[in-house]
Amino acid sequence: MNTDKISFALKITNWCNMNCTHCSEYSNAQIAPNIMPLDKVEKYIGEFNAIPMDKWEYMVFTGGEAMAPYYHKQTEYIPKCLDFAGQLKMAPFIKTNGAWGINDTMRTKILRDCAGAAYRNDILSSLDISVDEFHNNTKAVVKIINDVVRSDYLAPAVRISLVGLNTRKSRVDFANLIETLRQTGLKVEWRQDGLLVVTVPGVRGVRLYYDLWTNVANVGRAKDNALGTYTPNGQPDFQTGHCFQIDNNDIATLNYYHRTPVNNRPVFDVVKELVTKTK
Repeated sequence: MNTDKISFALKITNWCNMNCTHCSEYSNAQIAPNIMPLDKVEKYIGEFNAIPMDKWEYMVFTGGEAMAPYYHKQTEYIPKCLDFAGQLKMAPFIKTNGAWGINDTMRTKILRDCAGAAYRNDILSSLDISVDEFHNNTKAVVKIINDVVRSDYLAPAVRISLVGLNTRKSRVDFANLIETLRQTGLKVEWRQDGLLVVTVPGVRGVRLYYDLWTNVANVGRAKDNALGTYTPNGQPDFQTGHCFQIDNNDIATLNYYHRTPVNNRPVFDVVKELVTKTK
């Protein structure tokens, strides 16, 4: 495995509809959304894609709550982000708490937007949904999964990952999620190799990916629009390389630890500076 590979994430907002106690971000629903302008999103993705370094072929959109634009009437924002990545064949991953799944109108819009981008760009749209003791979202996530699995349009286009935490309560909550899915008439095979096989009996099966082994940072919340400062605790997985992120205040971070302002510099120059700090 190439430990020098770099993945790329854009933290498009600090706004979040939740206020989780374990979160090392300054994220809540009382702050302004301050969503990263689309021209910067396009610029950063294009420049990262062009850097002459070994990269993972995916693109992560995170927050805060990455679906914040839908909450703030910017409904074309996420489809454009997906297109910016997909047109360069960078598989887009959206990190979300999935709470929007409880709203039928919002859920339908978001899932169809994700699928539409997948069909336009011939590359899957992926939802990385947090399912753990801090996110009270079981009903919402069950609705999202049911919509995707039961739809001829959504199932081939939208990939779902369920991301848990390495705590006893989170594992219990995950087991409850599985049982709730079964109560909706889905057949669920919970495998130990990181897959859930969810089947509509007699119709189709869909693979959902899951990870229950993420460590809790547990360092308290940041006091400004930035990341909390903490020593690496297993995130990211240093066996897979470096995670390079730019946030909505133009601060670049490597491995959630080293940071520097972008200051209108080319992305390649910023990456080189941060990688040098790890030596």
